[in-house]
Amino acid sequence: MNPRTLPALGSIALVAVAIHLAVAGAAFAQAPERMILVGAPPLGPTWLLAEDGTRTPAGCGPEAARILLAYYDRRYGYRFLADGPAAAIAELYKLMGTITIVWGGQHQGLTWPWAFTAGLRAYIERKCPRGVVLGTADGSLAAVFARSVELIQRGVPHVVLFDWAGKGGIFPNHYAVVVGYDISGERRHLVLNPGWGYDFQLLDMSDPAAAPVALYWIEEIPDPPPGEPGVAIGPPSGAGMWEVEGGAARFRPVLHLHSDPPRIVRWPPSTRLEFPVSGVEDIVIAMWDER
Repeated sequence: MNPRTLPALGSIALVAVAIHLAVAGAAFAQAPERMILVGAPPLGPTWLLAEDGTRTPAGCGPEAARILLAYYDRRYGYRFLADGPAAAIAELYKLMGTITIVWGGQHQGLTWPWAFTAGLRAYIERKCPRGVVLGTADGSLAAVFARSVELIQRGVPHVVLFDWAGKGGIFPNHYAVVVGYDISGERRHLVLNPGWGYDFQLLDMSDPAAAPVALYWIEEIPDPPPGEPGVAIGPPSGAGMWEVEGGAARFRPVLHLHSDPPRIVRWPPSTRLEFPVSGVEDIVIAMWDER
């Protein structure tokens, strides 16, 4: 499959990496109630080791960027992590100017929002000489949630910056990769790859504690992918979350609750699946239609 041209899924127009497409008339009523882009590896958290043995937290900003770029490698055939996941996050850490702070008695990596976008752009441009167009959005929880759902419907995973513990005031303090959503029963949930070594976490975007929020995504990469999609990076996505029903495979994800990470919920089996990369079982577009 040409990674620059994605198929349409029903009434949902998915965006090609190097082509800017609008979602014509996309609305919640036309879309699946739930949707997950499976394929971003469950990486992190990462500690960087200096020559003197000192351990430094890489931080959630570089971690989220690495997970996002790993998806583009796997889904489209880019080679952003060609030198390995460890080298990638070390370079992103430097380019983003991440610093170490103590928050809640723990050492954590702090990446300023403007440095996140500058570092992500610089990293991509080292691999893609024609540059990259990055999209950003902020505003109310409702507005950001609507934009996030639109991006997932276009097939675009993206990074959300939000207040992890609801204690940051005007200071959002966690970056994570948005890979899905749930609008069933008037929910406003985002599905995150949180960078904590597991696949999925549910963030309730109706909870004011999550504010302020902002989104960052790759809108366009003019350079074509240099390789073939499907490359393995890190642990497989969605491992152990498959069921067979009536002879057909169904995806049934396990999701941690952001409000209480040790607690998990399990969605019902998916109603539709698309496998955009032939022969690769953990790059999947999973959808749940209204029941």
